Amino acid sequence: MSTLRKTGLTLAAALLGAGGVVAGAGNGSAAPLSPFAAQGRNAGLSSTQIAGVQREVDTVIAQSGGKQVALDKVALSDASAVVVTVPGESRVRDLSAGKSGMYAPGNCGQQNFCAYKGRNYTGYEFTMWKCRTWELPGDGWGSGGSWYNNQTPGTQAVMYGKHMQWVYTTPPAPFGDPHGNWKPVWFIKNC
Repeated sequence: MSTLRKTGLTLAAALLGAGGVVAGAGNGSAAPLSPFAAQGRNAGLSSTQIAGVQREVDTVIAQSGGKQVALDKVALSDASAVVVTVPGESRVRDLSAGKSGMYAPGNCGQQNFCAYKGRNYTGYEFTMWKCRTWELPGDGWGSGGSWYNNQTPGTQAVMYGKHMQWVYTTPPAPFGDPHGNWKPVWFIKNC
């Protein structure tokens, strides 16, 4: 093996160990890691899971816009976000807390209303914290679903259909429904 090749492999190994470069070292096609990959590693995720989360985040950004603010989180506006699940897991969790991160709905922060695409607090989480009427990301969520209202105690959220017709008013916060139905719901006024 040539000295140049050995040096290139040693440098590539050092960079990989430092978390600076992924695949392609030694052939001139190195790509930088996601700036959020360390967050995934600290949470105990494999490189395959980290890549899977990044693909899901990229899909959310392509469909709904927004900016990636954590490995698994896309800020859609100044007061809402979508959190995606880790491949192989059914519930979102707080990856910023490392391996001890809370799973949904325990990760739904105070003063937030959290909508989950799947039943039993599974699937994507749409988090709203500013008081206003929000459209569910995408083109309606179809069916199933769940939600957790963790706003100021006593606050009720109102759900509306595609044409802003009233569908449902939640019980006062804090309260959640693990067996909701998003089929008729397109909008949520969280306060």
